[in-house]
Amino acid sequence: MRQVNLVNAQDEIIGHTDLLDAHRDEGKKHQAVSLFLFHQTVDGNFELLLQQRSAEKIVGGKQWANTLCANLVPSENHLACLKRRVDEELGIRWQNTWHLEEIMVFNYQVTCEKGFSENEIDHLFVSVLSDSEFDNLQVKPHISEVFDFAWENWEDVKVKKIGKRKLTPWSGLFLDNKEIINKIDQVLIKCQKQRV
Repeated sequence: MRQVNLVNAQDEIIGHTDLLDAHRDEGKKHQAVSLFLFHQTVDGNFELLLQQRSAEKIVGGKQWANTLCANLVPSENHLACLKRRVDEELGIRWQNTWHLEEIMVFNYQVTCEKGFSENEIDHLFVSVLSDSEFDNLQVKPHISEVFDFAWENWEDVKVKKIGKRKLTPWSGLFLDNKEIINKIDQVLIKCQKQRV
């Protein structure tokens, strides 16, 4: 099973363990990366790419989450993890020309299902695709990782208005955090101004 990096409260690597052990019970603090991938519609609204996690996942199986939530492996940095996992999960080949900003580092612990938890120091990234980048984007989920995906209006997602879809516990935590929402909105406003 894949190894992940265990960290202390300062996000310093203190060891490694397997994916299952990192999530068992209250979880062991480990490194993570999360991505919120957006594009702007013709009417000026922003849509966020959501993914429905595979039923095979240790936590959050068949539940909906932001574009990507992934764990770093030994000798990997956060950006390399993002690029690797967005391909492995969604079949998206990351382009270095795409706009990408790290908005914050979020230390959290949340109980999931079946005696497992997420306990992460998570580096949150936002990317906003231009019209041409979005037109050329190919999303081809790998079924063992992602069951389904959808582009949803960000204003609806912010208030968890996503129909009957069930959010993962950590995605709900992200959306309840005003600092995270404000930092995402700041990136979107900046991109909107640059587009005008």
